[in-house]
Amino acid sequence: MQRTLATLLVSLTLSCPGYTQDNTGDAAVAVFERFLTAMTNADIDTVTSLFAEDALFWGTGSQSLVTTPAGVLAYFTPVGRNEPGATLARARNVETRVLADNLVMISGMWEVVPRGQDGGTPLRVSMLMQKRDDQWLIIQFHNSRVPE
Repeated sequence: MQRTLATLLVSLTLSCPGYTQDNTGDAAVAVFERFLTAMTNADIDTVTSLFAEDALFWGTGSQSLVTTPAGVLAYFTPVGRNEPGATLARARNVETRVLADNLVMISGMWEVVPRGQDGGTPLRVSMLMQKRDDQWLIIQFHNSRVPE
């Protein structure tokens, strides 16, 4: 009876929303951290590889919604011309909401800091991450400057 009760409790815990057996939120945040590292290193191949082919993308300077991999690449191409390490991309504060085992929303702040400076341009970000074929990808991205 105790074994049956224990099995039932474990089953209920695993089925509860918000419980993630494999630290789903952490896995999604790791992709955001890879994005920041790649931005710091001016590694546009890695940046663009983090986006799903059908991602919806609003960059800080986007004039219209970007919906293709070519559009995401075109947006980040100028960053790739920078010297690696010329700016540091770092998170300031980030919140996650696990929506499902394969879907995580990330919202928060990050900044781009020129080398040798203590602070930089604060940016707001919201991302929707989805796990597809064992890989976390950005399926929605919105980035904007903080209003003054």
